[in-house]
Amino acid sequence: MSESSIKNIRNGVIASVVAGIILLLIPTVRGYAASALDWVWSGVKWLWNSLFESYSFSGWFLLVIFVLAIIGFLTIFFAIKSNFDVPEHSDYKEDSIFNIKWCWSWSGHEITNLWCFCPSCDATLVYDDSSKNSFYEPTVTHFICENCSNTVKGTITGGAKSYALGAVRREIGRRIRTGEYEH
Repeated sequence: MSESSIKNIRNGVIASVVAGIILLLIPTVRGYAASALDWVWSGVKWLWNSLFESYSFSGWFLLVIFVLAIIGFLTIFFAIKSNFDVPEHSDYKEDSIFNIKWCWSWSGHEITNLWCFCPSCDATLVYDDSSKNSFYEPTVTHFICENCSNTVKGTITGGAKSYALGAVRREIGRRIRTGEYEH
């Protein structure tokens, strides 16, 4: 026998076994599905009948009051939750750090969109961290204003761009911990 005919026989046997299992399960699954649908339908009928029962208030009126109460509780819950999520320093979004104007935003307690601007003309600064001359000199990141004749507006020593941004984040955190940002 060739290899393709063996594969065809194997696939036929597998298909027959799977089809047999499915045919065995259909009556059982059908019974469970019918009882589940019957249970759901009886719940719907009970709810419908209870809405039209004779109470001192109509069932529809009680349903509307219940829905409005749920909406009110959810509104109060989210209002309280949002007050706890806002840090007290969330208005602190701008400062002069390393003689450069830095701006950022907050996402919860994390600093996002951190970048620097020229203290003279408020243009976005670009960085240059390629000025390392030798192995023994520390890496320096210069922040340059293209609008002010490509002059260096600030320098952070110790590493490349990611190090400089980390240094600014650490300084912001220090100012928040010590309360210096409030001044």
